[in-house]
Amino acid sequence: MLLHDFDWQTSLATLFGGTVNQQTLEEAAELMVSVSASDDSYHEECLMLLNRGIRAANAGDRLVITCINKSGYQVLTTTDAATLLNDFRTIYLMEYTRASETGA
Repeated sequence: MLLHDFDWQTSLATLFGGTVNQQTLEEAAELMVSVSASDDSYHEECLMLLNRGIRAANAGDRLVITCINKSGYQVLTTTDAATLLNDFRTIYLMEYTRASETGA
C-alpha cells in the first residue's frame, strides 16, 4: 500500500470494529502483534494508523470518535479519543517489544 493513498479513517474503523471490538486493548494488541512480529510493513501500518488517529483527535476531528465507537469502546470527545489511542499505542508497543525480545 502506498502511504499517500492510506485511508486511515477506514482502517481505524476496521481496526476498532474487528480487532478491538469487545476485547481489552491488551488482547487486541496481542492479536495485532501476532501478525506484526513477523511482518514489518504491518507493524509500520499499525503505528502509522494509531499516530494519524491521535493527530486527528488532537486536531478535533470528530470522525475519530465514530471510528472508535464501532467497537465496545465508547468515547464522547476527541480528547477521550486521543487518550484511548495513546493508551492503545503504548500497549501495542509494549507487546511488540516483548514479542521481539522473545522471538515470538
